[in-house]
Amino acid sequence: MFLGELKKQFTIFSLMLFLLGMTTWVTNSFAVNVPDTSQQSVTENTLSIDKLNDIIDSIKQQRSEIDKKLALLQQAKTDQEKAKIQAEIDEASHSIAEQESSFEMILTGGQALASNDTSEKKEFDWQKDLLEILQPIMSELRQLTEYKRKLDDLQKKKALYKSQIQEINEVLDHISIINKEKLGKDALEQFEQINEKWRYELQENNHLLGVAKLQLDEMVKSQTANEISFIDHIKQFAAGRGATLFMALAAFVAVYFFMSLLWKGFIWVTVRKRNEKWSYYQRVIKLIYHIMMVVLAISAVFYVLSVRNDRLLIALSVLLLVSIIWVLKSSLPRYFHEFKILLNTGAVREGECIIYNGITMKIESLNVYSKLTNPVLPGLRIRLPLADLANYISRPYTEDEPWFPCQVGDYVMLSDGKYGLVKNITSENVLISLYNGMMPQTYPMHDFLAAQPKNFSEGFIVTSVIGLDYKYQLQCTDRIPEILREGIRKGLQQEKYGSSLKDIWVYFAQANSSSLDFKIIAIFDGKVAEDYYPVVRCLQRYAVEVCNQQQWEIPFTQVVVHHNSDMSIDSKNICS
Repeated sequence: MFLGELKKQFTIFSLMLFLLGMTTWVTNSFAVNVPDTSQQSVTENTLSIDKLNDIIDSIKQQRSEIDKKLALLQQAKTDQEKAKIQAEIDEASHSIAEQESSFEMILTGGQALASNDTSEKKEFDWQKDLLEILQPIMSELRQLTEYKRKLDDLQKKKALYKSQIQEINEVLDHISIINKEKLGKDALEQFEQINEKWRYELQENNHLLGVAKLQLDEMVKSQTANEISFIDHIKQFAAGRGATLFMALAAFVAVYFFMSLLWKGFIWVTVRKRNEKWSYYQRVIKLIYHIMMVVLAISAVFYVLSVRNDRLLIALSVLLLVSIIWVLKSSLPRYFHEFKILLNTGAVREGECIIYNGITMKIESLNVYSKLTNPVLPGLRIRLPLADLANYISRPYTEDEPWFPCQVGDYVMLSDGKYGLVKNITSENVLISLYNGMMPQTYPMHDFLAAQPKNFSEGFIVTSVIGLDYKYQLQCTDRIPEILREGIRKGLQQEKYGSSLKDIWVYFAQANSSSLDFKIIAIFDGKVAEDYYPVVRCLQRYAVEVCNQQQWEIPFTQVVVHHNSDMSIDSKNICS
């Protein structure tokens, strides 16, 4: 059901908020550890000042070069010369801008103010609005990695300058082996220009390499000076974003459970009867109220985040809420049948029954987790999700409908002749054992029901057959059955289970090939189901005792005990 889905989504939302807050201080806590350089010598400070002076001198020199290039640009006659000179001017301007930035970074230890860009278009653009919502998240991630990125950038610059210095030295070495004395005047002049150019490049790269090293040193000093302990990070988190997260979650829980208690109080005040069914409109009101519970609880979270002015958590909340709505939008058709069931208008209705795992179960109540019960099995209660319940079709039940063949404590006989005490019943298995709990055997529910168990605890019939010689043919239909009946009845009444004997019949069954067969049928109360096997033995024993008393001859091949597999036939004969 979608309410359950919302609860799952909110759990994920809470975890995301908590993990993001933890990421903030964990990342800072485990930032790159650098050596402590807070105690710098006077020589290092002097080096920084000298380097700053070198940067200013280099900027002045490059500006002078730009002025010369501008004069040459005005004197250039071809477009190629103008383009070449303009490119050199742009490169020098870019170098000046970099050095000015390096000068500021050395002074500030690598810190810089974020640009304040307020010149945004007023037109509606959902893509830009979405980016604006995501901007706090990206800004937080950028801030978490800013120091590391600056270090990596300066390391790359150092590697680049070192590589360029190596290449320039190789070029200068190659230039130095050229014999200048054999060059002409013009060639010598061009040679000197090129040589001067590469020496200038060497000087410039050495200068930039020194600047990069100094920037690294200043960033390390600044970071070391600003580092705080792990405990301080925890305190900052607890006082800042951690407190916001706690307040937001507390607001959600407070609103949700307050409204839940309010609803339960309303139900209690209206004194809803235990067996009274909810009407359609009551179910609609209940559904709308529970949706309002979730909506107001989420609104409380946004209110807390707005008051605390945490843009990052607001952005994450909006993003997650949009994701939840999108998931529900695409999953809504799947929940349509569940909505109908929840309103008690679907294929499954409250108060009716379904067959669950072969067991007839009554639908006690419909909810996100519906409750199924069985009236004859008090210990069997099933909490079934609404999504699973949607796969069933319920039906009304009748008052005399059997809910289950037996209960715990009953004695049953299966179709394979196994007889025992029912010790335990679950929705999956049935446990059967001897009367004293020995030799337990577990049957899967489908196998147990397929074995067609007969419940002897509701009362049972024991049958037996005894045969007499043909010499008693004249008495077989009237006198002999009556004598057998009275003799067996008196014998059974002497046993401990005699009081449970309800009735007993003896009648002539058939003229067999070598004997006259008499059928003995005894009906007992279910209270003595535990003594089923002793009853079977006693029935035959007392029949033989009566024959001995009357000196009736029993053919030795004719003594047969019939188990109650013939019970249904015997019952019909009795009725006839």
